[in-house]
Amino acid sequence: NALLTDAIIYTRITNDERPLRRVVKKFHNYASLVHHPLVPPSSSGTVEDAREACLIELSSFELALKKSMMVCEAERRQVEEYQREREKIEKEHDALRSQIEELKVALEHAHIERKRKVEYDTIAEKINTLPSREELEQAIRSLENDMAAINAEHETQDRIIRGQKTALDSIIVDLSSLRLMGKDKESATSSLGTPAATPAPDGTEADDNLPNMRDSSQIVDEGLDEDEKETGEVAEEKEDGEDDQSIGTPLSSKLNPAANEFAPGSHTPSSLRPPEEDDDIEMGEVAEDPKVKAKKAREELEEGEASDASSALSDPPDD
Repeated sequence: NALLTDAIIYTRITNDERPLRRVVKKFHNYASLVHHPLVPPSSSGTVEDAREACLIELSSFELALKKSMMVCEAERRQVEEYQREREKIEKEHDALRSQIEELKVALEHAHIERKRKVEYDTIAEKINTLPSREELEQAIRSLENDMAAINAEHETQDRIIRGQKTALDSIIVDLSSLRLMGKDKESATSSLGTPAATPAPDGTEADDNLPNMRDSSQIVDEGLDEDEKETGEVAEEKEDGEDDQSIGTPLSSKLNPAANEFAPGSHTPSSLRPPEEDDDIEMGEVAEDPKVKAKKAREELEEGEASDASSALSDPPDD
């Protein structure tokens, strides 16, 4: 504003204002003619001419002023129009600025939404690669059925094992009782019908007979252990649903078919028994050669084992 004011003042100073000077000059001429000056003017003229000339100059100056006023009014209108345009532009600028801010926010939301869509598409692809709910439920049901079948089979196997254990324990008890009964019978028969014990010829022969006696007793114990195993296998076959007719037969006939049936309470003297049936040798007795007797016992055990070697009871059952 200060620069504009300085420019206007400088323009007015430098402006010669010729129309105003001409009006002033004409007015002075007219005034000099109306009032008689002390010094007469050099040019001669009438008062009317001076008056007309002054009026003409005033009219022309008035027209110039009106023209200037019209120009000023036009310029003022232009300034107002400029101000209105400027205010409009500023309003549009503010609106555009707010719109730009809104567009920035919308762009950020669009980026976030696009990112979420990409993540959703990725998750959807992963979900599509997985099996459907029906397939998963079917797989779960099949696994549950398998688990139930496995549990049932496990319980069945436990029952079978417990039954086999019980049967094996009963068989072991029966074998122990039979062994005790056999020893009682042999001791009774030996005390009743055997000849008097004769002393050993010398200590060296008795020492030679001791290893043979130990070998024969070890062979008999091994045969009894094998018989116990075979009877345990028979009990397992009974649990699996095999034929139960063999349960009614005596245990001695199953263990050794060549052996005679044991009848409790019937004692026969040893004089009626053949010498091959004597299984035990007491210290101090010389009934027969221990080597020959051990050989006979081994042959009897081999004969009893050969009868059951090819049977189905030779292999243990698969649990």
